[in-house]
Amino acid sequence: MRFLYLFSLSLILLACNESNKDKASAINEVLDDFSKMPDSVILKGFSILDTIQLKPVAEMVKELRLIPELQEIGVGGELLSFRLKNGPTMLIKLKEFSSETKGGNASVTVPPITVLNNSVPDENPANVVGAQRGENRQNKKAILLAPYAWQFGVAADPLIPFNKLPGYRNYKGRVTYKANKTESEQRISFEDYLSFNDYDVVHFSSHALKTCEVEEGDVEPSSKCRTYISSGIKYEKKDRQELINLIKSKNVRGISLEYGELFFIPKFFSDAYPKINNKLFVFSACELGQQGDLQTTFNSILQNGQLFYWQNTIHPLDAYKSFHNLYDRMLQYGEPAPTAFQNMPNSLKNNIPFYKNLKTGSDTEQIYNFLKMATQGNAMHIIEPVSFIDPKTGEELQEGVVYPFEGILEDDQPDEASFTMEFLGYTTKEMEDKGMSFSLKIDGKTVLDHISFVPDTDPNDNIEVKAGKNEKTTLVTFKGVHLKKDLKKTSSVKLEAFFHFSEKNYGYQMINVSTGSSDMRIVVSSSDATITMFFDADNYGLKAIYPSENKILYSDEEGYIYINAPGKGWLKTKMIQMFGAVAHLAPIDMDLTGLSMNKGSVMHKIPNFASKITISSLEKEPRAVKIIDGVGPENTVFLFDGRVTVTFDSQNRLESIVEGASTFKYYYEEQHITFPNAQIFSMPSFQ
Repeated sequence: MRFLYLFSLSLILLACNESNKDKASAINEVLDDFSKMPDSVILKGFSILDTIQLKPVAEMVKELRLIPELQEIGVGGELLSFRLKNGPTMLIKLKEFSSETKGGNASVTVPPITVLNNSVPDENPANVVGAQRGENRQNKKAILLAPYAWQFGVAADPLIPFNKLPGYRNYKGRVTYKANKTESEQRISFEDYLSFNDYDVVHFSSHALKTCEVEEGDVEPSSKCRTYISSGIKYEKKDRQELINLIKSKNVRGISLEYGELFFIPKFFSDAYPKINNKLFVFSACELGQQGDLQTTFNSILQNGQLFYWQNTIHPLDAYKSFHNLYDRMLQYGEPAPTAFQNMPNSLKNNIPFYKNLKTGSDTEQIYNFLKMATQGNAMHIIEPVSFIDPKTGEELQEGVVYPFEGILEDDQPDEASFTMEFLGYTTKEMEDKGMSFSLKIDGKTVLDHISFVPDTDPNDNIEVKAGKNEKTTLVTFKGVHLKKDLKKTSSVKLEAFFHFSEKNYGYQMINVSTGSSDMRIVVSSSDATITMFFDADNYGLKAIYPSENKILYSDEEGYIYINAPGKGWLKTKMIQMFGAVAHLAPIDMDLTGLSMNKGSVMHKIPNFASKITISSLEKEPRAVKIIDGVGPENTVFLFDGRVTVTFDSQNRLESIVEGASTFKYYYEEQHITFPNAQIFSMPSFQ
């Protein structure tokens, strides 16, 4: 009998839509301030829930009207509400929630709803969730609440961010997933709903229903309607007083009480969160858009951010498909939320069909649902859309790895490096049209300042632009960047990347890498001789062993060359003639690339090749041709001047220089060189 009444009742629910928001304002202004409610009134509401008989809805309404303290009664497809004077709204479920929907009215038809067009502001500036936290903005957090996971199963849409977000550096180890996996399980607390300020992404999946007020003297509902959202927080009859005390202690509003479950109205969120900055919300439940109260609430509290929600009744599997696509757009493509929403297939957000039984055993009626978005302020990226890429592996650069800096560490000369960056969320044309740029800091010092990198019009400049994994991914290499400082050996270097959307808003990545060591062992060999050289970057000391000549030479940073003269001991000199003693033993042209020395002796040219002969320098050298483009563990190889083969290892370090049977081979090993005590030796004719 109740369902026959509900069927007739649904025919007049057309008035309960967004076009009547102004008429509904009176009921929506009820302030459920528990601190001002006598416990006796709240407990009387529970007493009514305990005793009222599940009769046809019209009879229940008449029965409730007999209570002198009654202030209002509301009726919906699956819910009845009432409120006593100075008390909260109490709820009566007319039927249990179904796994076929995320709330709403699954068994009777719902009239068409006037759907407002979802607007995506073209000029909405972009920023990133958590942008107010400085460097710590990289460590984003998400809370995923699934109180009815036991009912929705594999179609529980919080599983989407649960499976996707931890794979991105910004969320590793910082995704909180709370789900009731059985009907009796209780893993979600009242405090969870009060903790949203601690998170950057909030995804909540539950059931939602509505009721519309029945005016006194009427049996049909009016246009004064309200949305109720199930928290999934259940309690037993014996725990009611404890629940009342808890709610009062939190000083919150917008809470309604069912026989054994706690519900929210949108007022709860505006009271708990008067201002929300740089966040993304997904509320996945039915009918959240029918009254407009949820959107109105979030438009008033969102300073920067977006909220996604369903207009009408939605099947859990349809919701899962839609949010799967939305998260892919925000993560794989790096798009800000409004752009990702705009680029979703229309079939996943508009006119999503749902088939309802008119009554048991009868025909079905097709109605439609819509995914909607409330947005204010900045368009939110949920990941930082810029990252450092390992040039060899093509994967994201990892914390603490040895980075291939170009230069001899601790030689009082500024070093260089090349950096490959991945930019997400925009096509190259969008980045050009919006004047986006890039800045780079090394240990807090700016080395690139608002550099425009698109379009890539000059193939010979120091910027290389390539397409990435999709049309919204761009790989850019900034070659031979002057770091404006001499890096320390085996130390940590902080790299900071800034992807400027505008003057104020930007994407950001910070990572610490290691310089490793510039110490090396170099084996110089030809068809008739082998020389082993050792270089200590700490003191710029160089030691060379010539087995065939039975000689050991040293050289220091001042340019002195040390020799052990028979009968005289160790002598050191800067005589130019000493060049002959060294150069005739070097099997390859020592003036390769025209390297000039401003520190040390001519002997230091050989270890300095490791810092001056780099991939980026040879890419700009007309006489050099790349013959193997190293990928992954493979080496990179150049042919220089048609005669010299230059090879770089998997870390982009100089590995060898080969000409015919002559070779320089570089090994990066720790060295400790101590100079012998030596007298200065000089002759006037050699000055």
